[in-house]
Amino acid sequence: MQTNDYIHWWKFEKENNLEDVEKTFKNHFSTARFLPPIYHPILYKYLKNSQIKHWNEDIFSFSKDKIQEIENKLGKKVMASTLLSNFHLLIYAYESILDLEERLIMMNRFKGSEELKAKIFSINIYNDLLNTAFSNTLKLFIEFYGVIEDKNLFQKNLTSQIEYLSSSKRGYQKITALADSNIRNAISHGGVKANGTNMEFFYRKGAQHLKHESTVYEFKDAILQLYDGITAIILSWIGYLCEENITYSQVYESESIHKDTSLFFERLSLSTFLTSCNSIFQIEIYNQKEKSEQVNVEFTGVDLDIDSRASLGLLTAEKIFHLRKLSVKDSIMITFKSSKIATSFFKIDCSVVNDLTKGHIDMGEAWRHVIDSKNVLMLPINDEDRNEFEDFFRYYPDIETDDYFVTEIEDVSLDDKKRFKCVVYLKRATRPSHVKKAVGEVIGRVKILENHGFSSHKVKHGKMEADIIYLVLYKNEVRRGKDRALYPNNNNFIAQIQYDINKVFPIRNRFIDPHLKRRREATIEYNWNPNF
Repeated sequence: MQTNDYIHWWKFEKENNLEDVEKTFKNHFSTARFLPPIYHPILYKYLKNSQIKHWNEDIFSFSKDKIQEIENKLGKKVMASTLLSNFHLLIYAYESILDLEERLIMMNRFKGSEELKAKIFSINIYNDLLNTAFSNTLKLFIEFYGVIEDKNLFQKNLTSQIEYLSSSKRGYQKITALADSNIRNAISHGGVKANGTNMEFFYRKGAQHLKHESTVYEFKDAILQLYDGITAIILSWIGYLCEENITYSQVYESESIHKDTSLFFERLSLSTFLTSCNSIFQIEIYNQKEKSEQVNVEFTGVDLDIDSRASLGLLTAEKIFHLRKLSVKDSIMITFKSSKIATSFFKIDCSVVNDLTKGHIDMGEAWRHVIDSKNVLMLPINDEDRNEFEDFFRYYPDIETDDYFVTEIEDVSLDDKKRFKCVVYLKRATRPSHVKKAVGEVIGRVKILENHGFSSHKVKHGKMEADIIYLVLYKNEVRRGKDRALYPNNNNFIAQIQYDINKVFPIRNRFIDPHLKRRREATIEYNWNPNF
């Protein structure tokens, strides 16, 4: 398979969503003869993502009309060059709505009071929508008018951007009205109060101090209206790119293109519908003999089995090798992240990629080279029935008595060992005997905690007692700084403790352990601060 068509093959054969994407968006992009594959991953999100799929069709049509208006004044050639030179503004808006999508989902799943939901989520989401995604879409439109009028029309803040575009001469009121000016002014100056289901927004107009009242439900509706409007504006620009068939060939190696635009298109060219390349960067590697380059690529998305990750990774390495014109002394690192797989990766030498490209070896032989190099970690899909949202937010309550405070309790279990680690503040311990008494009680209480496992990988979990517990002991409660250091000169640090039912004591810190005084008593190992 050639590296220039594997993405298309992957989407068509392994994901089977190409027909839906093409059928839906050819109707919206009426003059597009076909949908350039580079935009398929974005269009798929507009079809399937839980928030983006609700884009506002009226705003989409209005924005398309404005784009056509601008093109009529500039002509196609200047329009395309201006769009590509300012495309990073559209990227920033698009990436912002993807980030905010996760927060909207989290807000909807939050089961606290509406007042608390507003304080934790709504106000911040609305503010970030305004000052990131919305602002960047306005800046993009303004850049075109700067070219039309041959002026620098840059507007630094959101208010001036809105005022410029909402004038009767520009006619963007349908878009600028998405941002309620009273709410915007109140949020910008910290004048928002939530009380029960009611919200108050305090703002100024000239010398007047004014108040706008709303409910948390109306405010949430305003957030969604703004979000759906922004996504529609972004889609209208993607539609223009499709209709004019502006693809990676106009971006690749162009000196007039912003670096973020080039990277964005490169990531798109490596993305499928379900597996997105969300990061690619190149670093220099130095050793005693020579300098080389390493390209790191990160994928996120669905849970691919090991064979699929290996295949997609090797094909990606081939494409990167040619795209970035790497030499045989360089290397490529491919990383995969998804909800039911612990982070997986492999590194492949470009000498192997070169042999694969030239047909000297096949995919199986290339993968054997990767395995033999031992620069690989590919864990299987966790097939347990999990609730990912619960796994994200599960925690272990602190334990407090008159003698100690146990906090930062964390499940660090392995597939065959149930393990916890915690931080303990001993309130009244002044001698080793005091410490040992408290440690015995802490271990007794922690080891009977039920752990619940993880979505990403299988571990030993349940109501059985823990096999291993790792504790760090301090005198006084602190959460950062030098008083948390594990060195003897920190008078607040007492000891590291390890309980192991099998007396192996596997958790080690080669930087800290040599400075501490080790003592073992049955199933407990004490690594004392020698100055305690």
